[in-house]
Amino acid sequence: MPIKDIIEINKEWEDFFQEMFDDPNDFYSFWHYKPFSDDYWNERTKIVFCNVEAHGNSGGNCYLTLDIFKSWLGNITSKRTVLFLYCLYKQLHNISVNEKQLRELFYKNDELLNGIRNTTYMNLRKEVKYKDGPNEDTDGILRSLVHGMKYSEKDEDDSNNHDNRKLTLAFIDALEPDIFIITGRTGLLVLKDIYSDIIDLNGLSENGMYKTKKTLYVHLEHPSRAFSYDYIIKNTRAIYDELQK
Repeated sequence: MPIKDIIEINKEWEDFFQEMFDDPNDFYSFWHYKPFSDDYWNERTKIVFCNVEAHGNSGGNCYLTLDIFKSWLGNITSKRTVLFLYCLYKQLHNISVNEKQLRELFYKNDELLNGIRNTTYMNLRKEVKYKDGPNEDTDGILRSLVHGMKYSEKDEDDSNNHDNRKLTLAFIDALEPDIFIITGRTGLLVLKDIYSDIIDLNGLSENGMYKTKKTLYVHLEHPSRAFSYDYIIKNTRAIYDELQK
């Protein structure tokens, strides 16, 4: 089962970032991602939904679980992400969801989360925190760790950026996604950069889809800016229709 690979990659990622701190004790928190449930691997169509978000935690290194995700649902980006995943999962299992149902589900967090337990959520922004917070000496490093895929503009050999791209690619591949959804303009640019030496994703345009032999790549607007109920229903249906071709 690929879950072993995912755990190993997460650990390698954590070690990679920890080595960038002069004092290992400053390394404070790091998010790990994996499928919400092992039943993910039994799904005929495996869905991965990826945002580029700045999410922190109170400290320590932990896996994102449904219980933790539930605590994020007061945030509109997280809520719309779950609504989309729920609607898409139902669509792929030939269960239609209409706008009235989505409006009612908006307030039913447990039902929403139960409907996405066989999917995977991940974040391309690997957030690392300093134990005592950023200061004059560390703020630049903190920003470079948090924002985007380039973790040091000063690396002449680009080794850190290369290693991070390699780990990101290995992680996505280990998930074996049949559908990989990336949101936002930054997310689209980063995804193309990650795959630049492997496959050409230039065919994936904004708000478009691009199918390879293994995966349907989908770009959506960022959930904070779009994702009306009509947007969710139309796009989940479009993804379903594309898979039938």
